Amino acid sequence: MLSELQSDTIFGHFAWRFKEEHGEEKLLEFLDYFVNGNPIFTISDGLFHKNDIYYFPKPLKLTTPKFEQKSKSERIKDFIKQKESKSQKFVTLNQLNLYLNGDLNSFDNSLSSLGTQENPGFLSDLRVSVGIDRKTFKSMEGKLFTYNPKYLDDKTFINIFVKIIDSDKWDKFNCESILKSVFEIGFGKKKSSGYGQFEIIGKFENFNDFSEPEISNGFISLSHILPANNDKIMEAFYNISVKHGKFGEEKSNSKNPFKKPLILLTPGSCFITDEKREFYGRAVDNISNSFPDHIHNGIAFTLKAKL
Repeated sequence: MLSELQSDTIFGHFAWRFKEEHGEEKLLEFLDYFVNGNPIFTISDGLFHKNDIYYFPKPLKLTTPKFEQKSKSERIKDFIKQKESKSQKFVTLNQLNLYLNGDLNSFDNSLSSLGTQENPGFLSDLRVSVGIDRKTFKSMEGKLFTYNPKYLDDKTFINIFVKIIDSDKWDKFNCESILKSVFEIGFGKKKSSGYGQFEIIGKFENFNDFSEPEISNGFISLSHILPANNDKIMEAFYNISVKHGKFGEEKSNSKNPFKKPLILLTPGSCFITDEKREFYGRAVDNISNSFPDHIHNGIAFTLKAKL
């Protein structure tokens, strides 16, 4: 694989597959729901699953456990524990549920439990290729270039979480089949050369193991999110990702296939708001001078939390 499994990129691939199956008129109807703030579903980034453990992005909001009077040796141990936990990029499902329900002391105490284990992730390879002269179809002298495809070991899997908001339209547009085909056909760069092809293990199943609190004051995102004004966010804890996007498929051969730079907030970002919704974020247009009517989807898969 040569492209990151990020929610907005997955959605873009989904839209291209949708167009192939239903045509452009139906695609525009489908996208209108997202642009107008009525998404049919939300989707997460690709998340790791290894040795029967689900891994989620570590929340970016600093926890504030209750102050306790401790001895010097206990404070030193706490300092070492906090330092070790900073290297952790992920939390387990049980740890995430502690965080969602505001049990910050238990969450902080659990962070060191993965300290001796390796963070799950992709393995990387180095490939060298040579540029091809499009006129002669021969190799060009001195035009070597390198790239680093990523792959999974045989114990690591990827999960994609989908929150279906309108089940009737999900079925009407055959969304499940289209989403599967995105990964079976190929995802991202050089998919025509076999990169980004996944084997689908199992089928879509209900996931009922998130322990979202009944009373919440915010949410955590498992996607790349573009917050909206009507999310009414009062405080946010986040990292940013600057996207320098490029159109895919036939649009990649247009005169100017590049999108305007766009800032999204990364998975694990946490937001405080009194607005109770099934989704947060927005889809935006005017992302390209060449194609001003095209959109970028920043609506996120989110979980309610006590922050």
